[in-house]
Amino acid sequence: GYYDGNTVTGMWNYAQHYALNDNSYSTNFGPSTVGAINLISGQTNGVSHFENGTGEETDGSFGSLTVVGDPDPYLDICSGSTTNQVEMKGQNIGNLLSNAGLTWGWFQGGFDLTKTNANATTGCNRSTVSPITGLTEPDYVPHHEPFQFYASTQNPAHTRPTSLTSIGVAGDAGNHQYDLHDFFDALAAGNLPAVSFLKAQSYQNAHPGNSKVCWRCASKT
Repeated sequence: GYYDGNTVTGMWNYAQHYALNDNSYSTNFGPSTVGAINLISGQTNGVSHFENGTGEETDGSFGSLTVVGDPDPYLDICSGSTTNQVEMKGQNIGNLLSNAGLTWGWFQGGFDLTKTNANATTGCNRSTVSPITGLTEPDYVPHHEPFQFYASTQNPAHTRPTSLTSIGVAGDAGNHQYDLHDFFDALAAGNLPAVSFLKAQSYQNAHPGNSKVCWRCASKT
């Protein structure tokens, strides 16, 4: 679709001052997991472990497997017990940032399993009713969290950070993986990491089946 200042006014205004991937071309084609893993590692080959089959992977030659579908991250406590799960080998950008001594964090809606939403949902089942689509969507989507696919950067139990001052710091209990509210808490405390990745809750993450990029578009789909 095409959107301009008349339909996505907020993002349009942001674009006057910040880069929003305008005219951006990905190096791969595929669904959410493929795009997420490629974002942080530049490729989707290198499955080091899999559970419940290989329905979301394909032969990557020389005995390797390449992710082409939407598997969940292996060991993530919120991954479906019967879903295809994978773990990746190799380095990702988080490793490079840590090696360079930079603080960093991935902040995703629903990652904090200790919170309870207004609709009484909590843990991995936290959910929100979209005011645009009317659908009830889970806040946290495991396969949208790319760093959970790598043993070096995963936080499988969704362990909370030790403190606000430790967010983004190497060795922290959260291992650079946090909830979206942690970003705003760190911002308010003046303690943002040098590099931050933000991923909205499912009902706000611009996926066509569960959210909308603009309220004016709701009646046009």
